[in-house]
Amino acid sequence: MIDTRLLSTLMVAVLATAPLGADSTPPGPDANARRAAWLNRFAEARQGPEQTDRIVQAIKVGPDGALDLSNISGSVRVTGDGGTEIRIEATKRVRHRDEGEARRLLQQLRVDITTVGGRVEVRTTYPRRGGRDSDRVSASVDYVVAVPAAAAVAVKTISGDVSVSRVAGEVRAEAVSGDVGVSSTPNLAVARTVSGNVTAREVSGTAAVSLGSVSGTVVVTGLKARSLECGSVSGDVQLSNLQVERLQVKSVSGSIDFQALLARGGRYDLTSHSGDIRVVLGSDMGFELDASTFSGSVRSDFPVTLRSPARSGGGRRAETRSIRGSYGDASAILMVQTFSGTVVIGRK
Repeated sequence: MIDTRLLSTLMVAVLATAPLGADSTPPGPDANARRAAWLNRFAEARQGPEQTDRIVQAIKVGPDGALDLSNISGSVRVTGDGGTEIRIEATKRVRHRDEGEARRLLQQLRVDITTVGGRVEVRTTYPRRGGRDSDRVSASVDYVVAVPAAAAVAVKTISGDVSVSRVAGEVRAEAVSGDVGVSSTPNLAVARTVSGNVTAREVSGTAAVSLGSVSGTVVVTGLKARSLECGSVSGDVQLSNLQVERLQVKSVSGSIDFQALLARGGRYDLTSHSGDIRVVLGSDMGFELDASTFSGSVRSDFPVTLRSPARSGGGRRAETRSIRGSYGDASAILMVQTFSGTVVIGRK
């Protein structure tokens, strides 16, 4: 039910109204508000005024419970609190040039809530339409949910942002087209999106943690976990203040920035096909280093004892393209590889 033709038109309109020239300063709040108001007037003129309906429901689940929510179009925000209920606020939105038809579609746009024990399942059911003007219908549901602090949360949406914060149970947050943000959760398992950014701040994981985006940036700050696997196909990966024993980071077309403390006996693999890799270490923990690039350079601020002579490129100003050796007691393993980019191993 997502109006793809409207989305394309809106994107063209935004690009057409964007300022050109050398000044690339992001627009301020006033400019953003004016643009949002213009887009709303454009959508209203093309599809009619927005019809909305709000649903509020509270389900008693005890001090923990579980939430499983699936959405198609619309944002989802979940927050943990100290209560014993799962409180759901859903705002349905429909646009159609025929006001009566819009109200009818709004009734057909359902939020189905079922409870099995302490598990609450939320599903969004969209009205089915056919005919010539079916693609002119815009329908979405925005969710704001409060859960007990110890609840487990699983959220999936196709088009819309997902945000989960202060949830102590296992958290799984996924989107197809939208940003995913997770914060202050001690039991993160998955945060992924296809088209959008992934942000994880002050989180932990009791087992393996998986974070990733196909087209977007991955930013992780203050994460503690035994194992972390993350990456992006076309986007940067930024990791800081991490405490992990096993790390695997991959980027196809993007840079990798890793700032952390190495763990004794830990293994850290960072790979990029077309991007720079920067590793900044905050302690004197020893490590075994294997760093290389095909077209670029490798530099280490640590005095590494080489296992074999460093490989250099040709030319008048030869650049080191691989370093294999050890620093200190070599208690951790650091593998860094890029095909087209530079590698820097620095001190904090």
